[in-house]
Amino acid sequence: VQILHLTTKYDEEYLNAKRWEDLIVSYMPYLCVFDINHQNSILNNNLTYHDSIKQFDSSFWIKKNWLFTHQHDWTKHLDIGIFYSTDPYRRKDYGFHWEIDEENCSHFQEINLNSVQHVSIYSRQITNIYLNYFPNVTQLTIKHYFQTSDDSIITTLNHMIPLVQLKKLTIGSYNFPFEEIIKLLRFTPNLYALKLNLLSMKETNLQLIEQNENFQYVSKTNKIKHLDLRESCTLNQIQLIVKLFSQLEYLKTCMNRKEIGQITKYLLSRNNNKTQHLFYLCISET
Repeated sequence: VQILHLTTKYDEEYLNAKRWEDLIVSYMPYLCVFDINHQNSILNNNLTYHDSIKQFDSSFWIKKNWLFTHQHDWTKHLDIGIFYSTDPYRRKDYGFHWEIDEENCSHFQEINLNSVQHVSIYSRQITNIYLNYFPNVTQLTIKHYFQTSDDSIITTLNHMIPLVQLKKLTIGSYNFPFEEIIKLLRFTPNLYALKLNLLSMKETNLQLIEQNENFQYVSKTNKIKHLDLRESCTLNQIQLIVKLFSQLEYLKTCMNRKEIGQITKYLLSRNNNKTQHLFYLCISET
């Protein structure tokens, strides 16, 4: 065996550095690549999470240039983490969880991130001093509406990835303000596909949103052709969406059951020049 890629959860035995060392020396002497990604906690009362992963800092691992780091999902659960190899071995996907414990977490700045094409941000708060840069990312997933230490969300994201080259964006948060999404779209002019929730788009704010300068700018410049909306939309919301994304070819959405007839008639009308490019409409659960 020369290459070992391992992704695992829950079983803390995979974080037993001494056992790995004995196994490699005895049964895998020609191993060149040791790539591990382990998620979850340490239940062994004799060792804390940080004590356990520090065992991978011994001379055995350093001599082989097998280096590791870790992240936490949440600052209130620092006994749970994601431990992984710092050399991604051409890894295309990267999960950004960075929550730190200043006393126990030593930050290792990862430098070989050129292969990463898709970044998923799980953090609820991001500190700029702990950011990595992903120069070739074309896909971004934001799981939560996160807080930043100093800068705006857009500035922070631009410190992580070149927003201008993004092709796909997924926003999984239910409380990410729609106005913030529009503002973000202003800095992602080459975006092709967008997937998001719409709970933050309130019916009473639709007219104000449409009059906003960012809305007007994005409606004239964006290139989004694929749109996936995971919440039920009213006719008024659909009309606003169509005004914003006039290049749409693919639309998947839930619809208000009482308005489904009106909405489909509006979208498929030959007289509606805002939907002239639309050729695929998928109505999911209503």
